[in-house]
Amino acid sequence: MSTYKIEVGENRSASTCHCCGRKSSMGHGFVYRNGDAHAVYYAGWSTDHSEVRVSLALAIGEWDDGSSAADRTNFGLEAREGDEEILFRVIEPEESPWSSTELLGDMLPREKALSASLLDEAFIVAEQVVRNHPAISDYLALPK
Repeated sequence: MSTYKIEVGENRSASTCHCCGRKSSMGHGFVYRNGDAHAVYYAGWSTDHSEVRVSLALAIGEWDDGSSAADRTNFGLEAREGDEEILFRVIEPEESPWSSTELLGDMLPREKALSASLLDEAFIVAEQVVRNHPAISDYLALPK
């Protein structure tokens, strides 16, 4: 069984929301699987939205010195707090501020992401991210 460790990077709270132009917060971090670099994530959220949700870009794959974005799969996800669990939704690239970056690569379209072999793992990693990134966990009001 794989074990995941989240290394939280900087949070930047003075940014502009991709969808509405209001004040938002952003964070990023790194994910290690069994001690090896495995994924990088970017996250964005806004307390000015009427709905409590976090937009995620999660790139899973190779991160060694010789790797490139072509060696990674970039998923766009949205996380929200459900009554008893975190609810995730795969989003289209145009719903994300990170649809195409040099580091993460091109985000998969929703239909392609839903049939990707790494989708189950993407959900597992995304749950680890929202539970273990303190600013995201606080925003979603997740139990400690």
